[in-house]
Amino acid sequence: MTEAVAAHRARLHALAPLLVAALAAAVAAWASRPYAVGVFHDDGVYAVLAKSLATGQGYRYLHLPGAPSAIHYPPGYPLVLAALWRWSPAFPGNISLFLLANTALLALTAWGVHRFARQLLGWPSGAAALAAVAATLAYPLLMLSGLLLSEPLFVAALFPVLIAAERVAAGDDRATRALAVGVGAGLLALVRTHAVAVALALVVILALRGRWRAAALCAAGVALALAPWQWWVATHGVGLAESLRGSYGSYGAWLAEGARGGGAGFIWHTIALNLRETVQLLADRFALHDAASVRSITGWVIGLIVVAGAWRMWRRAPVTVAFAAVYFAVLLAWPYTPWRFFFALWPVLVLFIGAAAAAVFSHEIPVTRLTRPLALAVLALVALGSIREEWRAYSRRAWLQPAEVATNQIAPLIRWVSSSTSQEDIVAAEGEQLVYLFTGRRALPLARFTASEYLRPPTAAEGAAQLGQILTEFPVRYVLTISPPVLASASLLGVKDSPAPSNAASPRLVPVAALPGGGVFRVDRQ
Repeated sequence: MTEAVAAHRARLHALAPLLVAALAAAVAAWASRPYAVGVFHDDGVYAVLAKSLATGQGYRYLHLPGAPSAIHYPPGYPLVLAALWRWSPAFPGNISLFLLANTALLALTAWGVHRFARQLLGWPSGAAALAAVAATLAYPLLMLSGLLLSEPLFVAALFPVLIAAERVAAGDDRATRALAVGVGAGLLALVRTHAVAVALALVVILALRGRWRAAALCAAGVALALAPWQWWVATHGVGLAESLRGSYGSYGAWLAEGARGGGAGFIWHTIALNLRETVQLLADRFALHDAASVRSITGWVIGLIVVAGAWRMWRRAPVTVAFAAVYFAVLLAWPYTPWRFFFALWPVLVLFIGAAAAAVFSHEIPVTRLTRPLALAVLALVALGSIREEWRAYSRRAWLQPAEVATNQIAPLIRWVSSSTSQEDIVAAEGEQLVYLFTGRRALPLARFTASEYLRPPTAAEGAAQLGQILTEFPVRYVLTISPPVLASASLLGVKDSPAPSNAASPRLVPVAALPGGGVFRVDRQ
């Protein structure tokens, strides 16, 4: 009997990665639902780029006039979508197929988390399975897997790369392994640019340990993977119109312009804002009460637990800890709302929290009669808070709500474009990529997207000046908005009593229809 039980347990442990992967796939398939791709901007651009690749038109922004070459978005995720698009080319019918692919990617993430916890951290199979479930079936990744964003592919590929990188850091001196890990890290950066933090972490750790040959080979692998993309960006970005460079130009130029325009305190103010946002994101997932004070305390306590867990994991997984530190530093300094970047790191945060809990239960940290009950009480409150928040999310299917709200807001705009414009008309509107995908019209954004506006939104006059530049550079026929601030800027370009800073030859806007929160304007060219 004992041998039979042992054999049964061994089989169960062997099947555990597949079981958690199957569970993740089943829940993700239940949770996802086709939606209006494009309501989050990047998801629509990924779909446009996938269509461009799948239809043999190159790597281009088909929704923009002139279809300029794409240099803002690395091609990893669009290439995956393009392969699926060729198999099922009818949009929007193929959205279900794209989301099914995300379901498979979430299953791979669960498998990767379990394997990482077992092989590198030495956790029991049950603890590794619990970490995999908490990492993939919590709100953050469940929401991302239901959207056409690159994070599901990034996080699915992250753990195989991290496992290989940790083995190289632990002493694997084979040249082919170091080079392959560098190539893998470079390919990961072609999915999400922030993933270059993996390569940076590994190269620095190898260099600090005096393993210069392995560090050089790893760096060479990264360069080999990224060189074609960097060449493409350098040679195809010169023709992009000035008014489009914020949303569709290179990251480096966008960030440099923001730093210049934001002044000396730009980075520090960005860090402070993103740190507050990150604390709130942690509170969203673990708070036991909705009171502001409870949420704030919870966010900071969870942050300390994450740091403690990372400290404990350093000995077994230094590359992962260093990667998370670099990634989080970039997240804080990047002038953009951090929720997507933060949610993509959710499985790593779960592992850090698990490492902190393991330290308490295994007596690996100094404890007294007072500190041990206190630590256990904190962990219990964290677990209860997480259960509470996930119960609320599942009971309301909260991951679907952002897309539903955004779709309802922009639907009147899409209907007006579809019914009241011709196929040749060019429009400027919110969700320009959504307009193209669902109406076939070429469309433009309503303003330049600048890094500095993350801290200080443009005034109505500044918005009018940016819109006027777009109307001057492109033959726009109609301007549509569902945003009151943009409506105020567009009104300044009106025909009568306009205080807008423009000359007599500048295009003027004539109101032709109302939209919820905004309106429709015809462009009158003098």
